[in-house]
Amino acid sequence: MNHLRTTRRQFLSASGVCLALPWLERFASANDAVKPPNRAVFLFVPNGVNMWEWHPATTGKDYELTPPMRNLAGLRDRFTALSGLQHIKAGGGHQEAALWLTGNPNYASKKEIYVTPNTISIDQHIARAMGRQTRWPSMVVGADGGQYTCSFNADGRPVLADFDLASIFAELVGADPKGRLPQRGSILDLVADQATRLRRELGKSDERKLDEYVESIRAVEKRVQADIAWKSLLRRDSIQEDRLNLRADPHNTPDGVDFVDTMLELIYLALRIDCTRVVAFSAYRSSQSCVLKHLGFDVHNEGHSSGDARPEDKPKQFANISKADAWWTQRLARFLDRLRTTREGEHDMLRHTTVLYGSGMSWPATHRNHNLPILLAGGEGLGFAHGRHIAFNGQRKDVPNDKREHLDSPKLGPDAVSMSDLLRTISERIGVPAEGFGESRRVLAELLA
Repeated sequence: MNHLRTTRRQFLSASGVCLALPWLERFASANDAVKPPNRAVFLFVPNGVNMWEWHPATTGKDYELTPPMRNLAGLRDRFTALSGLQHIKAGGGHQEAALWLTGNPNYASKKEIYVTPNTISIDQHIARAMGRQTRWPSMVVGADGGQYTCSFNADGRPVLADFDLASIFAELVGADPKGRLPQRGSILDLVADQATRLRRELGKSDERKLDEYVESIRAVEKRVQADIAWKSLLRRDSIQEDRLNLRADPHNTPDGVDFVDTMLELIYLALRIDCTRVVAFSAYRSSQSCVLKHLGFDVHNEGHSSGDARPEDKPKQFANISKADAWWTQRLARFLDRLRTTREGEHDMLRHTTVLYGSGMSWPATHRNHNLPILLAGGEGLGFAHGRHIAFNGQRKDVPNDKREHLDSPKLGPDAVSMSDLLRTISERIGVPAEGFGESRRVLAELLA
């Protein structure tokens, strides 16, 4: 079987289905066996956070986890909390998605449909250099889709975001390009004989990886055809039911949770089978909060309603913003744990996957873009060191004061550390030079081991 030859990418194929396999030691080259591929994931959540409780009060390793970060307690040593960063010259507002990964100081638009010329985003800068190594140069997704994206190509045009879960899954498993999946039986059943033969050639470590991967694929399949009782594969008598829904509509209130959870699972699968190594996820457009309707309030409106008040003056509004923050960090924790518990070579997937999570504004009421809420996780194999809170530019705890001097973003000097420095650091640790990207001046050695 030619698909079992030792090549860089391996597939199981039958009846029009071409199912990519995860990274296996059996088929790795000498270099690959030592070091799995480097990856970058950018998770953008708009509208800012409850800044009264987001940033830790102290720096270093002994900082106390803030309320929204407590969901990440089990991953404390795998992420870094960052404060004091911003795009120095770029503004804020609802165009935050267009600025988050570009830092373009000349970008200006009062609309969220990004037709104003922009500059390349860091995900596409990385994809230009290493995208040919995978089937998809990059994966750009989001709830609103289309031009509601944080990703921009070398011409400054938006890289359209995909939001069709079933279509993404169909492309991942190599089904019909129009997204039609087998109506009878399972994709896994179609390649069962080949999988069984392959399994005989694998060592215990690879065998476990294949079993875990098959289980992931089968769980997603159940979202497509929940009415079919799939047969067990690879000696598994039962597979735990997964209630997530590939047909979830992010604008339909009950489906918001399913949509985000499923999209993150698809991102995980795309990385695992090495379909792509660069991902940009835009949760939704800045002026809306479609996937959070199930919380019973509008996050965007609650942000505006909070104004520049103190928590005791607007307890309901700030409590609701905190609920939204916690909801997202729960999803982040689950995604990171998915990577952490997946073995890859001698380590886990998170070790070679850098995940940047955050927003393009801090205080939602006035859309300020200083002291952005940012978390950086994973990538220890790329040199990142975690388990700390690092404050740049002296902004350890930026909250409104009685003189209301906070209404204007603080003016940072030309020597300040910028968000662009962080983006450049991620790119260069992955192996893609990014000197001069945005407003960057240097690689942030503070983040490295």
